[in-house]
Amino acid sequence: MDDVQQLGEMLRHYAESEAHKKQLFESQSAVWATRIGELFDQIQQWLEPVMAPNLLAVSREPYTAFGPSLPVETSTFKSEKLSIVIAGKPVEFVPDVMGAGGQISLAVMGFTATRHGSVSLVCLPPSQTWQWRKTNGLKDPDTFAFDAGFLAQQLQSLIPRERG
Repeated sequence: MDDVQQLGEMLRHYAESEAHKKQLFESQSAVWATRIGELFDQIQQWLEPVMAPNLLAVSREPYTAFGPSLPVETSTFKSEKLSIVIAGKPVEFVPDVMGAGGQISLAVMGFTATRHGSVSLVCLPPSQTWQWRKTNGLKDPDTFAFDAGFLAQQLQSLIPRERG
C-alpha cells in the first residue's frame, strides 16, 4: 500500500468514526431532552394536588443549555426549564449541557443557604433514577434519592414559619 492509499484509508476510517460520534451524540441528546421533559412532567404531577393561586405555581419555558466551551448561540441543547414559585420564592430547574456518557444534570436554584453550596439533580444513563446532590465546598456531595416526598420536604423549607 503506498502513502496515498494509506491516506485514503485513514480518511475513510476517520469519517466513519466522526459519523458514529455524531450519531451517538444525537441519540444521547434526544434521550437527554426526553428525560428532562419526563422529569418536569413528573414534578408537575407531584405538585398538582397542592397548586394554589398566589401560593404555589409551576411553569415551563423553552431553554437552551450552554456552558463555557459551548456558547448559547451555537448550543444544540434545546430543552426547557421549570420554575416553581412557592410563597413568593422562586425555584428553578435549569438543564446543564449534557455530560460525558449522556449524563443529565440540572442546576436547582433557590435552595442554597450557604455561600459556596449548590444543589443539582443528576441522572446518569442508563439509570432512570434522579439524584438530588447538595455540594458544599470541597467535600463530597450529599446525595439523596429524588421523589415526591423529598421534593415536598425541600419546598417546605421555603415556607416562612410563624414565630411564636
